[in-house]
Order: sequence, then C-alpha cells, then structure tokens
Amino acid sequence: MTGTPIPYFFGNDNLLLAMFLLNLLGISYVFILNGDSIFQRIKSLFYYSRNSKPYNNQTHINRFCNVILYLQVVLFCSVMAFAALKYNHGVVDAGSSYICWGIYMLLFAVVVFAKRLIYDIVNAILFTPQQTREWRNSYFFTMQLSGFMLFPLVLAILIMPHVPHRVYTVYLAVTAIICLLMLISRCKKLIFMQKNGFLDIVLYLCELEILPTAVILKAINELNEFLTINF
Repeated sequence: MTGTPIPYFFGNDNLLLAMFLLNLLGISYVFILNGDSIFQRIKSLFYYSRNSKPYNNQTHINRFCNVILYLQVVLFCSVMAFAALKYNHGVVDAGSSYICWGIYMLLFAVVVFAKRLIYDIVNAILFTPQQTREWRNSYFFTMQLSGFMLFPLVLAILIMPHVPHRVYTVYLAVTAIICLLMLISRCKKLIFMQKNGFLDIVLYLCELEILPTAVILKAINELNEFLTINF
C-alpha cells in the first residue's frame, strides 16, 4: 500500500530554501560593505544633472558585491518562471525541481550576459564613451534594484502554499512598469537630452528592451511547456 504523494510546494524545496538563505547572507554582506554607495546611487537616479558624476568613487560597488546583486536577480527571476510553471498546472516533484532550477538559472544568467553585450555594442556606436559608461552603470543598477522589488513576492511564494495568480500577475506588471519608467527617466537625462527626444527614447527602448523582453517571455513559455511534458 502506497501513501499519497506529497504535493510540491516551494517552501518544502530544500534547494530553493538554501539558495534563498544564501542570498540573504550575500545581500547582508553587500549592505555592510557597500550600503552607502547603493543609497547614493539610488539618490542619483532622481537628482542627476548633466554636470554631476553619479558613478564616481563615492558610489563604487565592488565587483564581488555586483556579482551577488546579479545572482539575486537571476534567482528571483527563476522563482517567477517556476511559479508560472506551477500556475500552468505543471507537475513538479522535488527530484525534477533540481533540473528545473538549473535550467531557469542558466537561462537568466545568459540573459544578463547578453544584455550587457548588446547594450555595450549598440551604445558604443550611438553615444559618446562617457554616455555609454553612465548608461551602462545606470541600466544595470536598475536591473539590480528590480531584485529588491521582487523580494516581497518571492517571500510570499516561499511562505504561502498558494499565492493568488492575480496577485502574482499584478505585482510583476507593476514592477515592470516601475523599472520601465526609471529607464525612460534615465534615458532622458543621460543619452537623449534634447527636448523632443521622447520618440527616440521609445524607439530605443522598444528595440533593446521591450522586444527582447517579449522574446524572453516567449522562451519561458516554451520552456514551461517542455518541462510540463517531460517532468
């Protein structure tokens, strides 16, 4: 006689809990070492002027801390993608979850690397070296901040067996809109400073941000269908 299988729940996944706890330790280390720099960078998002230097030595975040911040984004985006798999009635058990986590985290690590490469190539052609450097720092800092914005939803997914699908969708949509507004604001102040540059900003972000994001979402959807069938 066999017992009833225990349904998969994020809070019961030891691998996910271990990664989440390691992330908390890593982020604590980041704030201890570079907390002041992070707050100064956040201030520079709102108080930047053409003659200021938002990413000078006073706002330096060392390389190891930057890696931790990127890993948080990769982990949390993987949680969002895995949650989408569950919402689509994917049948996942503890054994197959390790494979799923590995696939998702590899996907988002490649996305971060590809964004860095594409933005550097395009911006080096369109803008001055100073504009390219400041936009790179601002863009990827915004990406790192998105990890903190996703933290409440990730925590809810971990501690609640069933987060309502509507809450999941609305929270992600609001986070995406906030990040997009931050990017539009930084585009206006850093690389499209002319008064009538809004159309340029829209075209620039559509080509390098919105369209690639749609491709990534399509890839996640296809990946979820593949995992649903095979695992």
